[in-house]
Amino acid sequence: MPVDARILNGKTVAPLAAARSFVEKIRKPAHILVAISGGSDSTGLLLALHEAAADKGRDEVRVSAVTIDHGLRAESADEAEKVSLLCADLDIAHATRRWDGIKPVSGISEASRLARYRLIAEVARKIDADFIATGHTIGDQRETVAMRAARSGGEDNPGLSGMADAVLYDGHHWVVRPFLTCERQAIREFVSSRSRGWFDDPSNENTRYERVRVRQSLPDAPVQIDTEAAAKRQALSEKTAIFLSEHLEVFHAVLARFPDSAIRCDLPEFRHGLATIIATLGGRAYLPAANSMARVLQFLKTGENGRATIGRVLLDRRRDGLYLFREHRNLPELRVEAGDEAFWDDRFLLKNGSAFPAHVMAAGCVDAAAALFPSVPVGVAKQAMAILPQITAPAAGSISVEGAVTIVPRLAPFDLFLPRFDLELADAVANLFGRPAYPQPPV
Repeated sequence: MPVDARILNGKTVAPLAAARSFVEKIRKPAHILVAISGGSDSTGLLLALHEAAADKGRDEVRVSAVTIDHGLRAESADEAEKVSLLCADLDIAHATRRWDGIKPVSGISEASRLARYRLIAEVARKIDADFIATGHTIGDQRETVAMRAARSGGEDNPGLSGMADAVLYDGHHWVVRPFLTCERQAIREFVSSRSRGWFDDPSNENTRYERVRVRQSLPDAPVQIDTEAAAKRQALSEKTAIFLSEHLEVFHAVLARFPDSAIRCDLPEFRHGLATIIATLGGRAYLPAANSMARVLQFLKTGENGRATIGRVLLDRRRDGLYLFREHRNLPELRVEAGDEAFWDDRFLLKNGSAFPAHVMAAGCVDAAAALFPSVPVGVAKQAMAILPQITAPAAGSISVEGAVTIVPRLAPFDLFLPRFDLELADAVANLFGRPAYPQPPV
């Protein structure tokens, strides 16, 4: 098993020390679900957390484990079985889940990642784990910063903050990274010191993948992690949360208004808040690209009334302020079966609690617009009314689904993956869109 020869530096922490520090800080009692692939990082994490938890006793800290077999290599099932044997030897409850079904031809890394988190979360729910722990290291952090810097090198690039030490998945499960200050070499030495081994995934050397190419280039061009970047990103998110709470109005989760006095393109919190609201109203998981935002900001700087579009969202600058709402094109129609739930237009989650299928489409009638949006111009109100979801039964008038189908706004930039950096901003947006606050992290 080859060892990463990167030299340790004074800002890294020994694996067992990191685990013990982490266990000291978490709320207790705690049930930790460790995601272990069998590689050195996740194996080291399991061993270190197992030892740190033993110091506290099972009543205070309990460790379970889960392995996801992606089904992409012939050896993966055997490796998952060997991880299960390791856990049995340590008296740690272990579950294996396999990613079945047809795998995509392209985008396999992202598809694998999404499948992995989905399957891990299913196990976390089943065993009632308080949170999930993964073995990401400072080496992973360097690679992440390098990749994001290559995509956008501007100072405003939030990706330069790297990975957060905690991320909320699917609005329910906190995923924590206790080893984010640990070097891979130190983790491997720790695993070896416990007379344990690990598996090396050959895909980690496959240059088809961007992360592998970046990893192989780092020894020749080392990336210095800006230790202030995470703090800067969190500070911006917090200032943006305050700015939006004080200046933005949101109507029925489809229409937003900045008063003219709040349109301050020179303020980072306005720019970040504007990008966040555009992504939310447009049902987009990612904020608009820098060049697209530059175009919109240039339009706003003129101070003239007019319109601009970005990320499926129309910006309508009027005398009394800036209105933002989803464009009318390509609005979908959706059938939600009885007892099922589904996303409509990536902006709303619909849960059909009736005994009948429900049909969802954009509202066709705008006669009630003035009553529903009484404080906005009539033209804007009609456009906002037309992008609300409308629910009907399969046969008009035959049955009623009123009250049986619930509609919840989806906050696309935050609902699937929410880094701790952005928690306060996400809570501010949730409040504006009529959603409850997100759960707090365990540490």
